[in-house]
Amino acid sequence: MSRRRLRDDLRDVFETLSEPAHPALSARIRSELTSRPATAARVPRLAAAVAVLAAILVVASLVFVSHRVIVPPSVPGSQPTPGATAPPTAPPSVPGPNASAQPTPVPGVGGPSAAPSTAASPGASLPPFSCSAQSGPGPTSPPVGVTDVRAGPQGGYDRFVIQFDGPVPQYSVQPQASATFVQDPSGQRVTLSGTAGLLVTVQGARSAGSYPGPTDLKPSGSAVLQEARQVGDFEGVVRWGLGLSHSTCFRAFTLTGPSRIVVDVQN
Repeated sequence: MSRRRLRDDLRDVFETLSEPAHPALSARIRSELTSRPATAARVPRLAAAVAVLAAILVVASLVFVSHRVIVPPSVPGSQPTPGATAPPTAPPSVPGPNASAQPTPVPGVGGPSAAPSTAASPGASLPPFSCSAQSGPGPTSPPVGVTDVRAGPQGGYDRFVIQFDGPVPQYSVQPQASATFVQDPSGQRVTLSGTAGLLVTVQGARSAGSYPGPTDLKPSGSAVLQEARQVGDFEGVVRWGLGLSHSTCFRAFTLTGPSRIVVDVQN
């Protein structure tokens, strides 16, 4: 409520209270005052003045309260908190590029397939057949263990495999005009099936204690490879003789996963 409104209301109250009393009431009050002693009249006058003042204060208070408007504080709605920021939106995930396809490994005989580790990169063609001696470098110490030896026919050639429990050691494949080999370390001669042969020598390898399989193989269905026999396992050198039905070209290379030497004999 404004000050001007309050002032007007108080003025109206004062005017109402200050209006002249009824003539009969005035005459009665005058008669009472004149009939009593002056000393006794002072007390009612003082009491009347106090009563009038109290009445004025009460009326003014009522008018003030009745005209006062109590406005409740406004309750904010769902307002954002000052300074608060919305949580960042996570960017959409972008799939990475597809991994490049792995080359198709070259199958081994009776074992897992892998790409050549020497003479050809993964996915490249195998080395060509050759009729001369072939070899491959590799670690020579400590000796790795032979874990598997297998032989069998393939499409257009026969395959001989020596598998290891470590890196492929140094090796060589030497052709010879007969299927007769010298056993190491006894020096005795042994003749395998066939009329020609290949001597596979592995430096830094051993069979004893690591290879539980047979040491004399006669693969069924092979066109050229007639027999494969271990002819040496002495002082870290393992030798295998391959008896062939006739002299022919071959290729020697290594594979990984697991590590192994592969000798393919051309039909």
